Amino acid sequence: MKVLAPISSVQEVDMLICSGAEEFYVGFIPYEWIKSFTSGIWMNRRAPQASIPSHEEFASLVDRAHRHGVDVFMTLNAPYYVEDQYPLLLEIVHQAFQAGTDGFIVSDIGLMLAIKDRIPNANIHVSSLATPINSSSVHLYRELGASRIVFPRSLSLAEMKEIIDEGGSDLEYELFILNDGCIYEEGFCFTTHNQVGAFCSTTNWDYRFTSTKASKQLAPLEQLALDKHLKDYQDFVWFTHSCGCSVSDHGMPLGPCGLCALPDIYRLGIDSLKIVGREADSYRKLASVQLVSSVVKSVREGMNDGEVKAKAKRIRKTPEHCESGYMCYYR
Repeated sequence: MKVLAPISSVQEVDMLICSGAEEFYVGFIPYEWIKSFTSGIWMNRRAPQASIPSHEEFASLVDRAHRHGVDVFMTLNAPYYVEDQYPLLLEIVHQAFQAGTDGFIVSDIGLMLAIKDRIPNANIHVSSLATPINSSSVHLYRELGASRIVFPRSLSLAEMKEIIDEGGSDLEYELFILNDGCIYEEGFCFTTHNQVGAFCSTTNWDYRFTSTKASKQLAPLEQLALDKHLKDYQDFVWFTHSCGCSVSDHGMPLGPCGLCALPDIYRLGIDSLKIVGREADSYRKLASVQLVSSVVKSVREGMNDGEVKAKAKRIRKTPEHCESGYMCYYR
């Protein structure tokens, strides 16, 4: 059960490893991609500024991480790629593999096949965007040469156990542990978050409730009920999207997590715990890694379930958020 941290700069390597990062995932968007397809075309579901911009810096990051014995995985998790993009994509993959990349996080089945055809020894991690939500899908991805499955946030731990039992222990399994949620099943969502942000995380709407019958006015109680429903939905969206991508007064990152469920996750046999946030600043990455690593250490040392839950809430120091009912990935 390793701590998988986001990273977007070689300068963050030592800092995050010293704080408990045991694996990294990183975006690599070289200038050639932007020149060919513009920055508005997703290569890995993040804007270019959240990724490494040059082969030299990417190779340096991988080398520096490897000196500490830490693996580096490259994200290629756009929902799909078109045929014209494949030659450049595969050249970028080849460069990254030559630099020592330990695995590629991929959502597009065609790209999975193309990578394995060109580089048979490449490790493919099936992105949550590929919706591996049942045992049949996991069997398919294993047949395509995948070595790791990244579970979507929408799955419960019980559902994950069923998939692992059917999928087999020869695969690795990864889940989300901290920061950011998706109010939809992201593998079925083709709305871009690039440049303008995601409309689904916006709550600043100009709206007016009306009756479906043109001649009927809404009663005051109906208006109050609708207002309450909308307020509940806006709260859900705000919490799910990391409480405005903010940090608490104590410096802890706010947003959904699965820390209280770590003892169950450990017993389930999950191999990797993903912290979301390639686009975050270095301080938020650092605080996130420290938070997760502290609780993981307690689980490894045998702390009982109740104490783990109490410790996670104590470190976060925002009990009102935990009690909101919106913050838990895995209840």
